[in-house]
Amino acid sequence: MPLPFQHALLVANPIAGAGRGERAAQGLQEALLAAGLRSELKLTRGSGDACRFAAERAPECDLIVSIGGDGTLREILNGLHQDGDELRLCPPVATMPMGTANVLAIDFKLPKKIPGIVEMIRGGVTRELDIAQIGSEGGPKITSFLAIGAGFDAEVVHRLDAARQGPISKLSYIPHVARAVATFRPPALTVTVDGAALEGTYGQIMIANIINYGGILKLDPATQSDDGFWELYLWRKGNRRELMRSAIRGAIAHLPGGPCTRVRAKKIQISSTSPFPYHVDGDPGGFTPFEFEVTGRRQAILVPRS
Repeated sequence: MPLPFQHALLVANPIAGAGRGERAAQGLQEALLAAGLRSELKLTRGSGDACRFAAERAPECDLIVSIGGDGTLREILNGLHQDGDELRLCPPVATMPMGTANVLAIDFKLPKKIPGIVEMIRGGVTRELDIAQIGSEGGPKITSFLAIGAGFDAEVVHRLDAARQGPISKLSYIPHVARAVATFRPPALTVTVDGAALEGTYGQIMIANIINYGGILKLDPATQSDDGFWELYLWRKGNRRELMRSAIRGAIAHLPGGPCTRVRAKKIQISSTSPFPYHVDGDPGGFTPFEFEVTGRRQAILVPRS
C-alpha cells in the first residue's frame, strides 16, 4: 500500500538518544524513500531551530516528522502554531521518540523503531491534540502540549538546566531532586481559573493534557487529548509530605486524590508574591506570573492503527 503523503520534512535533534539522533534520522529517511516518500532532513544545532524549520517549511510539506524528545516536538508545534492564525492548515506530525521521557509516545503508544514508524506513516491514522499557549501578560507566548508545572518539579527542571552539559537521561535528575528535597520551600501561588479566583494559595500546581507525567506518575486516566480542556492539579501546601504522598499514589494508582485536587479549565492565571520558576513540557519556561490558555486549535498526531 502506498504512503498517503507526498513530501515529508524530517526535523532531528542529532544528540537525542545519547547521540544517535542523526544516524536514526538518516536511517528513517532512507526507509521512507524506499517506501516511496520524498523527504528532506533538517538537523537542529541549537534552541529554536526546530521551531524555525517547521514554520518555514510547513507550507511545502504534507507531513512533519520529529526525531528527538518532547522538547524537539514542542518546538515543532510552536513553529506550526505560533502565528495564531486559526485558518492556517498544519500538516500532521509523526514522531520518532528518542528523548528522556517521551511522554506523548507513552500516552499515544507510539512505535520507537524505524519499521514501526514507517508502518504508522503508511496507515495515516491520527489523533487530535489540544494546543495551549503560555506566557506573561502582554509578552510572547509559546506552545505547550504536555504539562506545565510550578512548584517542586519546576525547581528541579531549572536546577538541571542550569547545570546541564550535553545530553541528559533520567539519572541526570537524581542529584537535582536530592538537592531540591533538602532546600525547597513551596511558593504561595494564587490561581485564577476561567476568570474565577480560587480561594487561598497553593504550593504546587500542574496543568496537564496527558495521563503519564514524566513517564512515572499516572494522572487521570479519563483525560482526553482533544476535548478542549486541560486538567489543573492543585496541592494546597505543596510540601515534601504532600508531594511524597501523591508520588506514591500516582505510581501505584493515579491522581487526583489525597492532597491533590483537580479542576478542568481553558484559561488559567498563576501569580505569586515573588517570582517563582515554572516549566513548560519539561523545559524551563520562565517565572511567575504567567497566563495559560487552550487556544482552540488542535494538532493531528500520527498514531498506529491499533
